[in-house]
Amino acid sequence: MRILILGGYGFIGSHIAQELKKDDHVVGVVDCYHQYYTFPNWEYTPILSQRKSITKADKEYIGHIENLQFMESAFADFKPDRVIHVATYPNAKMVKRNVADATNNMVTATAYILDLCVKYKVDKITFASSSMVYGDFNNQIPNEEVIPKPNTLYGSYKRQGELMCKIWHREYGLDYVIMRPSALYGEKDAIVRVISQLLKNALTTGTMTVQGPDNKLDFSNVLDVAKYFTFATVNEIRNETFNCTRGNGRKIIEAAEIIKAKLGTGEIVTKPHDDFYPNRDTLNSDKAKSLLNFNPTIDIEEGIPSYINWFLKQPFYFKNLDINPKFALDTKI
Repeated sequence: MRILILGGYGFIGSHIAQELKKDDHVVGVVDCYHQYYTFPNWEYTPILSQRKSITKADKEYIGHIENLQFMESAFADFKPDRVIHVATYPNAKMVKRNVADATNNMVTATAYILDLCVKYKVDKITFASSSMVYGDFNNQIPNEEVIPKPNTLYGSYKRQGELMCKIWHREYGLDYVIMRPSALYGEKDAIVRVISQLLKNALTTGTMTVQGPDNKLDFSNVLDVAKYFTFATVNEIRNETFNCTRGNGRKIIEAAEIIKAKLGTGEIVTKPHDDFYPNRDTLNSDKAKSLLNFNPTIDIEEGIPSYINWFLKQPFYFKNLDINPKFALDTKI
């Protein structure tokens, strides 16, 4: 199968490509090396190189998904059977800081992509949404039947993308699968998400700040999430929405405690919940586990140590961060 991954050199996209290549699919990658005005060159460039090394794309197209002429040429050349759309802003605060660019990236470009899928007779598109579409969980464990009530711009744009997929299906017959991951972490990620920021702070300042000690997140390892996306793309399930998480909410302070235990350092400081973010917890991922026939296996007790060991192998972190001298390059915990 010929599968075009939009954002194929991103955190999720590169791991999806790795899974697809295991089964000999022909993989095309569209990417623009977007650093979202956040990732420094010294970090982004070597991580990009690592992502490319696992992607092994058969063809690559370097340009912006907001550029319709560029995207038209990529579709015309690659002629995809299926498309995976993971070219998106990584989190809510980045969207808040860059509203105009995020709007083009997450809304306008999605319209272009859906139109091109119709024009080039793409069989199905897999769209990366987010648990942020639900807004506050209000102590529920939402399944896909819960009506989304996003309360961030990021969540609202993800919800808009979902609705657009459904509209293009109704009006043009384009089939889709919508995927809602949550609290991603894992190797080859830049320091932007909860676990990576906790680890960086433990290694540099010796202090990890947990905002909302009772708050929970459904921490999901990128290797598990990439398999979810792969199965959703290559099978014949259509026009469904899936939560695709570990399905086990864990307190953020638990993640900090694992880091502290493995490093032997890292004071934990607690502060009130950051009201910018919705209160989340476990997602019900039973539907994905059943219909996609996949049960994620990586809990944070395994995933966090693996991520720590990857982090401590990266010379660019030791060169550019003031890491505790107790830890040398290639330290294994």
